[in-house]
Amino acid sequence: MILHGETNEELIKEVYARFGLAYYYSECLHRGLCHIYVFGSFLQPDDITRPRVEEKLAYAYSLTLGQVKDEIEGLIPGDLFRQLDEVVGKRNFLAHHFWFERCHLMFSRIGLKEIIEELGEYSDLFYRLDKVAEEYIMPKIRELGITDEMLQSCMEEIKSARPIESLPDKRKIKKQERIIKAWEFRLADGSKPLIFETDDGCFLQLCYVGLGWTYYDKIQPDWKENKIIRQYLPATINSRPKDFKPWRYEFEFARSAILWVRPGKRKRSFLWGIRIKQKKAE
Repeated sequence: MILHGETNEELIKEVYARFGLAYYYSECLHRGLCHIYVFGSFLQPDDITRPRVEEKLAYAYSLTLGQVKDEIEGLIPGDLFRQLDEVVGKRNFLAHHFWFERCHLMFSRIGLKEIIEELGEYSDLFYRLDKVAEEYIMPKIRELGITDEMLQSCMEEIKSARPIESLPDKRKIKKQERIIKAWEFRLADGSKPLIFETDDGCFLQLCYVGLGWTYYDKIQPDWKENKIIRQYLPATINSRPKDFKPWRYEFEFARSAILWVRPGKRKRSFLWGIRIKQKKAE
């Protein structure tokens, strides 16, 4: 859009406003891709737990636009992924090189209008790709049981101007975790969470891919050590077993013990047990 009749001062203000809008739309796109990373890999509603969602969100939000784009390769159509390659380059130029490369245009009306048009093109691109990403992930989100009413409720909470609860500040899950204790306790509904304590004082619990975050960060008075698992600890295990299927995987503990996990008969439940790995006959 060409602006007519404005003074240089007004055009300069417009440049800054357009830059802010373009950068804002790039951030919206970044968050949209983060949500594809978080929800795109869940296969069914029973796979979702709040700690696992928060763990994935915290990781995704720590990535740059280019990094999160690489993380979702295979989760999105190829044509969208190729478009994102172009977008990442333009967003990086906008964030790191734009002012250095375009500052000489700030001293003339023609130059200022050129910048304004270019920034408008950036805004249009980022906005369009954000909408494409949203249209792609929304059906998946609905399949996972997140309804329009839930989303609207979240939007109303944001509009209320109340502070939003921050994501937990926890460390990333290591590829290998040294487990020293396994704790259990009974909840009001009769279920017994299984909490693993690591050698560095971190608490983890089972999720659909292996070990994941938990809400618990310290031992409570009603916690008891699991006597069965205690026999096979300490042990260093692969936190995310290879070739896993949702809620179907195994950990190798000490003394040839295998802790197996399987889906439960009820929704959003799982079973676990210990078996001893048979030694191969010589």
